Amino acid sequence: MAQFSNDKLQRVLQTIAQEEGDSFTYNATAIEAEVQHSSSFYTNLPIKLLTIFGGFLATLFFMGFLFATGLYNSNIALLIFGGCFIVGSEVLNRLRTDLLLSAVSISLNIAGYLLFGMGVSELGSDLALALTLAAVAVAFIVISEGAVLVFLSVLVLGGSLISLPYNLNLPELVHAVTGLAVAALTFLSLNEARLIAANTKLNKLYGSLRMGAVFTLIGVLILLSHQNFENEAIRYTWLSTLLIVVALLLVLRRVMQDAGVTHPKTQTIVYACLCLMLAPTILTPGIAGALLIVLASFYIGHRTSFIVGLLALGYFIVLYYYNLQLTLLAKSGILVLTGCLFLGALYLLNRYIRSHEA
Repeated sequence: MAQFSNDKLQRVLQTIAQEEGDSFTYNATAIEAEVQHSSSFYTNLPIKLLTIFGGFLATLFFMGFLFATGLYNSNIALLIFGGCFIVGSEVLNRLRTDLLLSAVSISLNIAGYLLFGMGVSELGSDLALALTLAAVAVAFIVISEGAVLVFLSVLVLGGSLISLPYNLNLPELVHAVTGLAVAALTFLSLNEARLIAANTKLNKLYGSLRMGAVFTLIGVLILLSHQNFENEAIRYTWLSTLLIVVALLLVLRRVMQDAGVTHPKTQTIVYACLCLMLAPTILTPGIAGALLIVLASFYIGHRTSFIVGLLALGYFIVLYYYNLQLTLLAKSGILVLTGCLFLGALYLLNRYIRSHEA
């Protein structure tokens, strides 16, 4: 077996080789090069962040120069420059050899979406703007090879979808957007191994796609939690909660299977407890959505989205608790039920850890 400078990587590959046998082969040089490239981001992080910030400022100054020349007076010019910036960001991303070019690529991408959106908004309606940006974002997700650029495109796509109920004056359409975000997050979380093994490009972009789905879902949940939709409340909020609960049950089923909880009676009790504890929050899908993010992130071991989910959960619980429409008894009840939920999660976590240590 080849020797690696990374001892942890060496131990992981040795473990896999022992389990798989002589049929297990790998490219040691390519693996170590990829690990070094991925970990290089955290080296001299403050300097790199300043470099990215400097590249973004340079792009802003360039945009200021363009606007000073009267670019904003021409919708066609806005569209042309916006399109060129978006395409140029991908070209720089593929040619990048240092952090500065990568920072400029990200900045150009953001500026490109802004200019292109401004141009489309002047030529058409808000609905046309949302649909056009969504189409551009989808095309960019398909062709791009940059993780950050794909993440930004997923955010643009998610924002465009979230704006559709507003543009169509159909507030209840937001439940369909919730369903799409929940389905995307659940699918990506439950099929992580199969997706990253499908091809090299999807392996590199998987994290960006999933984090984009996480933030899109949080955006929808915030919209549902602050129900002021042009002075018209969003009705049937329980529908979004039901969609999220279905996804929660699917993820929870997979977690219990991996933790060795396979007895049908035990699984039924866990499902019933989850539904019972979420019943008081049927009209506030934010709590169930944040729990879905936490549970899905715990299942695949994604620390960043797990922390994001915990922060979102805390926000939605506080928002729910201080809802003046609830009595003090109801507020106390939801806190007790939430505590029971976390105790149950701790029990599953301990079972999961023990099953993998055995």
